[in-house]
Amino acid sequence: MSKSDGERSSRFALAVVLLLTVVMSVSATHAQVQPLPSPRVRKRMVRAVDKTLQDGRQAKLPPHLSTLLGLSQEKECLVMQGMVRTGEVVQGFDVSTANKNDVVLFVVNETTNEQTLYLTSREGVLRKVVMVEQGVGRVQKPTREDRKGFEKEKQFWLDLLAPIDAP
Repeated sequence: MSKSDGERSSRFALAVVLLLTVVMSVSATHAQVQPLPSPRVRKRMVRAVDKTLQDGRQAKLPPHLSTLLGLSQEKECLVMQGMVRTGEVVQGFDVSTANKNDVVLFVVNETTNEQTLYLTSREGVLRKVVMVEQGVGRVQKPTREDRKGFEKEKQFWLDLLAPIDAP
């Protein structure tokens, strides 16, 4: 191999490495579900999780929902739960007793039996959305509407469990 062939190979390898770095960086950016909440919101979410672990009632996420959320493999997930019923709508805030970083916000419409479950972190970062319609659950890639719904539910629970004026 001549000297110029070796230089071309080195330049080519460098270009490939640079291109792969850019592609991986763009992919990682697109893979994020949402940006981190503000520090104030994160602190309130941590307070809400801690309050639920301390004062919530013991409950279980059924095996099929635990599996869809990625919390277990066809096993119940034990949680501490906060729940509010308003007419035919039930809202819940579940914190896994096995991993307090696994938090599930859910909304159930008892008239239609439709459910939306949001898997989030202890700091309030949306990780997964599960929709249950006509008894069939499916994981879906979070849409803009899903993010809006999640933010609405998160705000509801933050206002209830970790009000701004609370210590």
